[in-house]
Amino acid sequence: MILTLLQLLAVLFIAIEAQKHFKIPSPISLITLSYLFYYIFPEFTLFSQESFAELVLFLIPILITSDALQLSLHDLKRNGWSLFYLAVVAVVLSVVAGIIVANTLFSEYHLSIGAIIALFAMVLATDPVSVVSVFSSFKVPHKLKILAEGESLFNDATALIIFSFIALPMMQGEQITAFEITFISLKVLLLSIAIGLIVGFIGIFLMQQTQDTMSELVLIIFTGYLAFEIAEHFHVSGLLAVIVSIITLNHITVKSLKESDRRARQGKRILNRANKAKKRFSSNFIYGVTRRLSRDITSIERYKQNLNYITVLALLANALLFDAMASIVHIDLLWKYRVEIVWMFAVTTIIRALMMGKFALISNQFKSMTDVGFRWWSVLLFAGIKGGLSIVMLQMLPESFEHKEMFEAIVVGIILLSTFVYAFVLVAIIIQNRRLFEAEYEAEHHKE
Repeated sequence: MILTLLQLLAVLFIAIEAQKHFKIPSPISLITLSYLFYYIFPEFTLFSQESFAELVLFLIPILITSDALQLSLHDLKRNGWSLFYLAVVAVVLSVVAGIIVANTLFSEYHLSIGAIIALFAMVLATDPVSVVSVFSSFKVPHKLKILAEGESLFNDATALIIFSFIALPMMQGEQITAFEITFISLKVLLLSIAIGLIVGFIGIFLMQQTQDTMSELVLIIFTGYLAFEIAEHFHVSGLLAVIVSIITLNHITVKSLKESDRRARQGKRILNRANKAKKRFSSNFIYGVTRRLSRDITSIERYKQNLNYITVLALLANALLFDAMASIVHIDLLWKYRVEIVWMFAVTTIIRALMMGKFALISNQFKSMTDVGFRWWSVLLFAGIKGGLSIVMLQMLPESFEHKEMFEAIVVGIILLSTFVYAFVLVAIIIQNRRLFEAEYEAEHHKE
């Protein structure tokens, strides 16, 4: 156990340093080193293939919590239509495109419509952790960062809803009409948002009862997990509930901090004017104002500390995820279905390129959407790195499904290819256009 923990921490340290000094995205280092250690020291593995899905479900809330804390409600409102297209419309259109091409791509397997939808939902779910990891090493325009990170975050919720409430029932023989699909989607969406909002306000109420950094950290994590568990209990989207609850909590917290900062500046101005006028104030008054200012600053410091703590926890969770993921990779299966994996990777890349291209055309015609040029299109294209949620959906497939082995190989193969190919290409694009991206970054900050 101790040796396994040491190995995990060593892998995480190397990954962090590689990203900082060599701009190698941490998921690449984590996957590479985890597989290396797994094959050299298989006895150190904590999790088996059977327990991997449970591990991912356990880690998802903290990973989503960390990512959701990076998004502000202001950014979501300003980029709402763009994110709606990227995370909802593009996913739905991609699944439809997948149904069209799957009859040719997998003609010999005679897959049902439900199975095709399930497969494409799994390989369309992106990994926000990997995207955030890449962007954290560079100065990129804030709007581009919001589009890429927001799309990868909300895309997961859309893909999981399609998989759980449409694909799986169809695979089990249920007939679902267009009306039922619309009704189910709206029900899941509204209930998940409602649960997220309620739990978010509960988290705020609980945080108001304490002034301790560690207690606030625990409550932030508690809020994410509570939203996830309640939503899953009512058979709606736990991911979406976590996102909404954390964004709600974060928005109210930041708004409160800004108000505190405004009062602090106002208090300082009163004291400065008093000093200039050489007026005398009672020591109790001065103590009261100073204490108020000190408490506001400490509150801001607690908030920043908690953001750092949660980031570290998410990094550790991500390292644990990739370390355990090594146990489900079977080289023989990847080789057996190598043709299907390569074709699926090529097809999904082309579909994503077309969806991002269509987004660029549409967004440039509406003022309510963000303008996207070729550079931004290329970044959005290769920001579609896949991750652990695809594995969760894979484990949800019925044991009786005859093509489960092939689906496992394809999904794992797509995750590996997207992590290495997409991540390296994404880094190369950002480095090649570094000066232009930095100029756009500075221009945004200058406007503010």
